[in-house]
Amino acid sequence: MATFSLRKFTNPGLLKTIAPGRLVAFLNPWREYLAGRGLDFPTNGSGEIDCDALAHILIDPDASVPKEMVDALYYVHETSSDEDMDALLDLAKSRDVKIDHDPRTTVADVAIQMWLAAPDMLREHHAEAIAFRQKNFLYYGGAHGKKRTFPTVDNELRLRIQAELDDWFEEHKRGRGCHIFLFPHGTKVWILIRHGLPMRREASHHDDGRSSTEFYRPQQHDVLIYDTSADELGVHANTKGETKLYLACFGRHVFGDEEYFPPADKFSLDPLIEDGAKSLLCEDVEGLEEIRLVEYRRYWGGAYKEIEIRKASDIFAALAARGQELGSKGRLVGAAFKVKFTGSPKERSLTIRPPGNAKYERNEDSELIEVWLANRGFILEPEDGNDDESPTPVLESP
Repeated sequence: MATFSLRKFTNPGLLKTIAPGRLVAFLNPWREYLAGRGLDFPTNGSGEIDCDALAHILIDPDASVPKEMVDALYYVHETSSDEDMDALLDLAKSRDVKIDHDPRTTVADVAIQMWLAAPDMLREHHAEAIAFRQKNFLYYGGAHGKKRTFPTVDNELRLRIQAELDDWFEEHKRGRGCHIFLFPHGTKVWILIRHGLPMRREASHHDDGRSSTEFYRPQQHDVLIYDTSADELGVHANTKGETKLYLACFGRHVFGDEEYFPPADKFSLDPLIEDGAKSLLCEDVEGLEEIRLVEYRRYWGGAYKEIEIRKASDIFAALAARGQELGSKGRLVGAAFKVKFTGSPKERSLTIRPPGNAKYERNEDSELIEVWLANRGFILEPEDGNDDESPTPVLESP
């Protein structure tokens, strides 16, 4: 069951931005519960809900709160933003779902209308939003090693993949019932895998003073990104075991080879040592204006496993001012950059952690930045070979 941390639905002022009739229709399936909690629920379509009383009930739910109501409130709450409204209106139009276009319609009105008309579509949009929020991935190159289309994943194949994932999840105490969502976006396909985590027990307190134990299974969202232009899979998962599962399962079912995504390195920070400040030149990449190195981590090891962390607004400028260079001793294990994009007033961050971790402030930044990374040698070249099917370099978990 979803959490009850619902700011919009526990704020009377925000509740009043929802059209009264629409709020009544949305809550109607749970009118008996709400009436039992003291809410004077309208008996006809012309009445209005007391938003102050409703907020008081929702901010202090009791043990009998309907699970279905919590889930409905959660999904509407999570999809009630200006950006969500634009996406939901486009989605409704593309799938012929009727949404009222009253000029007074608010973002919550749109989310509620989508829930009333097509709740599965609202859940799908929520899953897509979660997928696109992830920015930290480990990358694995495919065996083809060059541009290719993403194979068709129809509903039958999706169900087969879900069944195989469920077998692993069940064996590893995560339960069954996982769900896969696929979202094509430009040259990339985003894949969200919603599944359970191991069960948890927590002490709970009852209003009558009794103490008991709640036993429940939390929910996890893992995200994969397949880049059709590079035949590469990015993985954001909770454990190494889940990462290995996704690589093998999607390799076998979607690409016809369980070992389609073998492990190898992708990123290197050697250009910072070999080329110094010249490694940050970006004039050859249209859309980038300037890149600065602002932090690096160097592993010295030894008996005390020493790690050096150095920060500056411009590390190479700071070194030059002292007549020093970055040096090749120790091992660079991480670097952070500030990137100035053409037309953007604010710099954005990039973090690289070899062998394969890249974190972008915005997912859409990755295309231009990866051109620069490749041009300067931060992305390792594929191994030479005449066989077009030879594996491209990929990575292991750091």
